[in-house]
Amino acid sequence: MPIKIITDSTANITADQIDGIDHITVPLSLHVDGKLWLDTPDIDLDKFLYILKHTKNKSTSACPNVNDWLKAFEGSNEIFVITLTSALSGSYNSATQAAKIYHEKNPKAKILVFDSRSAGPQLRLLAEKIASLASAGKSFEEIVKATEEYQHHLDLMFALQDLTNLGNNGRIPPAVAKIAGLLKLFVIGTANNKGEFELLGKARGAKKAKRKLLDDMVKAGYRGGRVQIDHVQNEGSALSMKEIILDNFPDAKVTIGECGALCSFYAEEGGLMVGFEKE
Repeated sequence: MPIKIITDSTANITADQIDGIDHITVPLSLHVDGKLWLDTPDIDLDKFLYILKHTKNKSTSACPNVNDWLKAFEGSNEIFVITLTSALSGSYNSATQAAKIYHEKNPKAKILVFDSRSAGPQLRLLAEKIASLASAGKSFEEIVKATEEYQHHLDLMFALQDLTNLGNNGRIPPAVAKIAGLLKLFVIGTANNKGEFELLGKARGAKKAKRKLLDDMVKAGYRGGRVQIDHVQNEGSALSMKEIILDNFPDAKVTIGECGALCSFYAEEGGLMVGFEKE
């Protein structure tokens, strides 16, 4: 039976294979302006972001349920699951419950449910690491050990222009979100060791924000390794961030992707999320 890598939709991965290994996305959902939106590749992201920006009602998100995960598990005995940080979502808990149920029905199944303690591009880096190890013929146990070690060498930084939804949903103090909006500041943050969003500083203007973003990456231990930049309708800024990184670390491998609905919900229009390897 094939090996599967399963991520929730916060990984922003739409491909059905990663390095030749089967991949499935389990979507989170969002309630915006009285409508349910599933975070799937076929969502009308332009329309979603427009409604999100103009609604006067509070918008919320919801994690996949146990049955959603069980459907994704079907047909495999070696399963690697990566979820949004458990500090901000019930996605990890739902996947863990599903793994127990699946294992009861399939005793020979091996399942790793991995709490990323992060979001967005860091999940992609973890998934790509697992796929690389699996493609190299490593055993399940070897992949688990190597991936757990690899997580210690990953980090996430983000630069956001709008903090409205983070404030409205209790991810940061609402007063901080309001002040940043009034002053038109870019806010730089990270996912800390507990998987919680932590603000690191602010900058006025996109150029200064990206410069500070790289400075904070270097402080965290970045030395020119792999970087994944995901953006919310801001490819130009993502490309500019890539250039800044390559100007300082010419041998770095930097790739760019788009945020799906859930990451766009929190990063909001113009936001950048940067996952990277560190020492």
